[in-house]
Amino acid sequence: MILENEIMQIELDSTLPIVNQYFHKPTGQLFGGANTDGELQINGCCIPWPEWQTVVTIAQNVVSYQTRLKTSQIVIHWQFTLEGSKLSISLIEINDPEQKLESIGWSNLPILICNDSSYRYWHMSTGQPDPNAGYKMWATDAIGVIAELDQSGPPKPLIYGAIWNNQVCAFVDSNYPLFPIIHQRTTQETYTIALNTYQYRVRGKVLPMLKVTVGFLGDINGDQLANLSDYRLWINRSHSKGDSLYYDAVKYKILMHYAPPDAGSCTNLEDSEEIIKAMFHITDGLPQIIYLVGQQLGGHDGTYPTLGGGTNPEIGTEEQLRQLSESCQEKYNAILSYHCNIDDAYRNSQDWDHRYVVESGNPGEDALNVHGSISHTLDVETNEIFRRLEEYMECFPIAKTLHLDNMRLTNTLYQTGWEEIGVIEELVCGLMPIMEWLKKRGITITTEGHNGLPIDPSILVSGFWHYDSPDRMRQILHRRISGGGRGSHLGQYTTTDYGICNSLHIDLSYRKWPPDDLPLDVRQKHFGWMPTETLTWTLKHNWKEIVDCIYLGTLLHHFYNEREMLIWDEVGNGWRITYAGDVVAEVGIQSQKSLKVTMKEIIVAEDNDRFIPIHEAIYAYSKDGSNRDWRLPLDFQGVPLQIFTLSKDGRDSTPDYKLSEQ
Repeated sequence: MILENEIMQIELDSTLPIVNQYFHKPTGQLFGGANTDGELQINGCCIPWPEWQTVVTIAQNVVSYQTRLKTSQIVIHWQFTLEGSKLSISLIEINDPEQKLESIGWSNLPILICNDSSYRYWHMSTGQPDPNAGYKMWATDAIGVIAELDQSGPPKPLIYGAIWNNQVCAFVDSNYPLFPIIHQRTTQETYTIALNTYQYRVRGKVLPMLKVTVGFLGDINGDQLANLSDYRLWINRSHSKGDSLYYDAVKYKILMHYAPPDAGSCTNLEDSEEIIKAMFHITDGLPQIIYLVGQQLGGHDGTYPTLGGGTNPEIGTEEQLRQLSESCQEKYNAILSYHCNIDDAYRNSQDWDHRYVVESGNPGEDALNVHGSISHTLDVETNEIFRRLEEYMECFPIAKTLHLDNMRLTNTLYQTGWEEIGVIEELVCGLMPIMEWLKKRGITITTEGHNGLPIDPSILVSGFWHYDSPDRMRQILHRRISGGGRGSHLGQYTTTDYGICNSLHIDLSYRKWPPDDLPLDVRQKHFGWMPTETLTWTLKHNWKEIVDCIYLGTLLHHFYNEREMLIWDEVGNGWRITYAGDVVAEVGIQSQKSLKVTMKEIIVAEDNDRFIPIHEAIYAYSKDGSNRDWRLPLDFQGVPLQIFTLSKDGRDSTPDYKLSEQ
């Protein structure tokens, strides 16, 4: 049975829902598929093909298989559709009146086989659960030539993956959220891509119907090659975008109150307004999103899972907080929100509840007294998370955004008594319903980072604080995950960080934290882990570093966010990143500290100098001072210009400058 168009010829089995082979006409490349040696699995058990009764329907470039399991009432309707260079395989309907179907698997049924070991591959996956970090599964990736892969290696569950030879890029993609595909080099010449088990029902909850794409991409980004950049661009275009609220906002946190209690607060609400006002002036009123940290009773990381409880008296009153929220909207083009946590649990919390708290035992002498984590699954099933979130919203004025710290899917792993709840349960029955509940109230989420989540994080969030995904994922996540700082969490930024994407990701405060007068033994107990003198940047001590980060990093990130990322190339020890509109960023190619960003003939950034056209203005900045000439973009040529300097107090005098017609 053949599906065919001007690009592809695909041979399907005449009676079974499997692909036998693919022929890519533009290149003459032949790829294999499955055959009747393999079997479908139902609930983990292989089902011989004779036990299936199949009705096949054929229409133009669409083949449907209605498969009924003879020994039960389960009927599965598959549809294969060819559009351009992509085959779509979809579950259209499942009839399971007895509700016995839990999962569908594919035993020895690869979706695609490549018999050319000269192809290159890219794998994006995670490491094994890390017992030293709450069993987080850290994101990782690998790239190379198929011929170099170990033939004896086990199948590799992936989040994303592709193979290519610069003439065609082949991949399998799926809407299943957890390790949807499996890649493996099986023999000297054979590389297989298969579907991972599809969990249809999780704790009685039915997942969205499976949708799979088998793609054979040519050059879609205009570089005359069919390679990894084309695949990542296709993924970026095909998957949902993040909230555009974060595309052009200056995002930062203000640390207000943190252990030890006897040291007092490092920022109160009046101090916070001084910081917000300074950021408003230095950016000439660009949008801001501010997350207060420790504004709740008990301070930062002190009373979770309680979310409400009222305003922390160390930082001000409830009325002052509401006034600050209003001032942010009315005076500073800003949204005031909060740093929150729905994963950690403290025994002294009034909401410590064994129904959903996974107790981790006695951690010993600990400044934060953390004794457990939250099972998101049971937090949702008991409705307790929604009660606590409603209390939180009653206590604190929240609009549009919220930051959820240290979000995890692994809180129940390897915990006695919690064996029935794993990562898929925590995702589908826990975090996803929580995100949906917030979204219905007009709130989208940023989080600490990829941070050990074994998924594409854009399923849940639209922004990062620390950007810790592999760099090769950036094209996939571009404008789907916004913000996030690269590299050091404590302000030790590099030219490479800024050139790739680096926003503020060290907390700001009004006073140094920890304070200089903190007794040595207290400092060692609570802050001995710190590799730097302070945990925060302050207006008084670090204003230069704050402005550097905004102008060298954040505004360049905003500029990138105005356009698609078309190509991510690794060049030597650096990168050449191409965006739509003839924007090219060359990062670390000439030297470790080199950076050049151009827009056609216009230089936008070079090393530590910036001339960034965004928001109908040009933001010019030099970290070390400069007398260089800059070429104006066409929109700014031949028109009156208003030129001024900016400081924490607002617009200031016009600097010395000269316009030339050359």
